Amino acid sequence: MAGAAPVSAMADAASTQTDPAPQDRTYYWAIPEHDLIGPILRDSTSMNLAFLSREGRGLDEIEQQALAYPQTVQAIMLNSTESAIACARAWLQPLHALGRCGRPAGFFRNVLFWDTSRITTPPHWPTLWDVARYPGQRAFFRGPRMTLEIALLADGVPPNQVYAQLSTPAGIDRAFHKLNQLRPYIIWWRSPSEAYHILQKQAVLMGITPGAIILSPKARNTLVRPYQAEMGNVLYSPAMWAIPATLPTEQANEIRTLLLKNPPHLPYPPSPIPAESLEISDGFWATHELLLSERFNAWLTHTPLSRPLTTEQTTR
Repeated sequence: MAGAAPVSAMADAASTQTDPAPQDRTYYWAIPEHDLIGPILRDSTSMNLAFLSREGRGLDEIEQQALAYPQTVQAIMLNSTESAIACARAWLQPLHALGRCGRPAGFFRNVLFWDTSRITTPPHWPTLWDVARYPGQRAFFRGPRMTLEIALLADGVPPNQVYAQLSTPAGIDRAFHKLNQLRPYIIWWRSPSEAYHILQKQAVLMGITPGAIILSPKARNTLVRPYQAEMGNVLYSPAMWAIPATLPTEQANEIRTLLLKNPPHLPYPPSPIPAESLEISDGFWATHELLLSERFNAWLTHTPLSRPLTTEQTTR
């Protein structure tokens, strides 16, 4: 993996489970943005794990890492949509008899945040669009996943109806029309490290950011403004462990056994999740990610329209 280096090891000698892994071997598992994600991983294994940092920059990076030869990592943490797409493209090895490649690894959290020195009451999704009352820049993820959901939530769509809306041309148009209204105020980030850099260097008013940036005291103390997370407005995205396709069979069988047992994982959402929060649908994005990414990228490169695009326009 180009540019990656071991940055932390996690082991729990107090574990009462017997792992099949030799105790004198170090295992290298890749996770996105180690400095942010590593501290919140929960590990109850007795393995010698060293976590490598991956930048989380999309499918091209995943393909390069999963198909590297010789392979230097035994497992990769992905979001559920990345896992499904990489599995379908044979970049990963199956973990289950039905051919699925991912093992649940908790949930990534992306949270609504705000500058408490400039906004005195906690915001909600619609507050992001209230530029008359709260002028200032907003930080958003540069991609359709999460961003389209937020647009519909801010437009008054209940969380349990978001994917029904996004499954229709009218719902998609509605989300992009909503984004047009806010576009001049948005600063985009493409990875957790970019989001972290923005909050360290630029005084954005509010937005969406990986939860680890706001919720980690160490990271929060480096930010340029007194940002706080609104934990009632969270997007929970399933995380998955996967085995790269080029890992030799003997190692792959060993890691498969470990993953199906009790692997390290991110925290899980509360039950029930807050009323204004949403669990990202991996099934929806596994089906629609590529087409909606094309639509989103085309939208980014064009001047905002005063009315929503029609289905006919998007197919020209």
